[in-house]
This record gives sequence, structure tokens and C-alpha cells, in this order.
Amino acid sequence: MILLSALILGGCASGRMGNPGAIIAGASIGGSLGGSIGGLIGDNNNGWRGGYRGSAIGNIVGTIAGAAIGNALTTPREERIEDGAYIPEVREVYREPRSNKARSQVQYASQLKLRKIRFIDDNRNHIIDGGESSKIIFEIMNEGRDAVYNVVPLVETVGKVKHIGISPSVMVEEILPGEGIRYTATIYAGEKLKDGEVTFRVAVANENGRICDSQEFTLPMQRRD
Repeated sequence: MILLSALILGGCASGRMGNPGAIIAGASIGGSLGGSIGGLIGDNNNGWRGGYRGSAIGNIVGTIAGAAIGNALTTPREERIEDGAYIPEVREVYREPRSNKARSQVQYASQLKLRKIRFIDDNRNHIIDGGESSKIIFEIMNEGRDAVYNVVPLVETVGKVKHIGISPSVMVEEILPGEGIRYTATIYAGEKLKDGEVTFRVAVANENGRICDSQEFTLPMQRRD
């Protein structure tokens, strides 16, 4: 039990513990099976005393192994970022409301938050090339206590940029508290794209149309050879 407690507490400290029920169940099954096998081996070698010792040792080993298996099977896996994804340097954006009434209504630091913004282009050079298709991927998390409805992810360029197209936004019907969704916007670069830079704004609006979180990042553009 001391070793089992150490395993559970170790998982809590690392933040990667499996289902406690599965760990305890695995420990129980492993202990029983290990005790039985250890008892049979010890009994065959040294009589009942050997069987008793073998059962005790087998119970300990089986408990540890069963707990470890239960923990491994139920521990959440870390999400792997897509191969070749580029994590841009983002900056938070705040736009001051024009009127006092609008200022009182805006809840900028709300429960909807943007996370893990990344960019993936076809040739993985982290540049928007003419004629290339690429993606902006990000997560929207609901950090509040209530469900949020009719969430709108937004991806746009800052200012007018020629020959850059962005897939239209898709409304998310519901995000439960403590949960989130992953959103992907497709970026189309025209054949006539010129050298330069483009700044993208990634934002999320709630059902009232209020911007809850907004971040920007800049990427280089180059014309097609």
C-alpha cells in the first residue's frame, strides 16, 4: 500500500496520473495474481514456508506491476503538435471601445481564451509562397463555469492584403466549461503574390459578438519563382 500510494502521489506531482480507480483495480488484480503465482513457485521449492514467502513477494511485485499498467492505460496522452508546424510569436491585441457604453459592455478578459496558435504550410518553410495553401490552427478554451454558445472563431488579415484568401468562419454551437475545441482556417495564396509580410489576427467572439480574446502574428510572403 505504501508503494501504491507513492505511485499515485508521483503521478499527481507530475500532472500525468491515470484514473485512480483503474490504478487501484490494476493493483488489486496484479497483487492477487502475483501472490498466487509466487505462492505456487515458493511451495514447489521450499514447502509451505517458501510458498508463504513467495506469495508475499509475488503480491508486492504484482501490486506494483498492476498499478503501473492501470496508470499507463488511463493516463491522458500529450497532444502531439502537427509535424512541421510553426509556432509564431503572437501578441495580444486590445481595441479600445469608442463609447463609454460600449466600454462597459465589453468583457475582454472573459472565459473564452485562445491557445496553441500554429501555422502549417505545404512546403514547411514557414513562409506564405505564391500559389501555396496553408493553415492556421488554434484552440479555443472555455475557462469559465458556464457553457458558452454560438462561438465564432475569426481569422483575418490586418489591413488589405492582395492575393490572400481565408476560409470563412464556422460557428461553434457550444463549448462546455473546462473544455475546448480546435479550429483550422485555410489560407490561400494567389499566384501573383508579391514579396512582403502579412499580419494575421486570430480572435474569438461570443454569442453577443463581443471579442473575448484577440492575438496577432506576422509571417513573410514571397512570390512564386
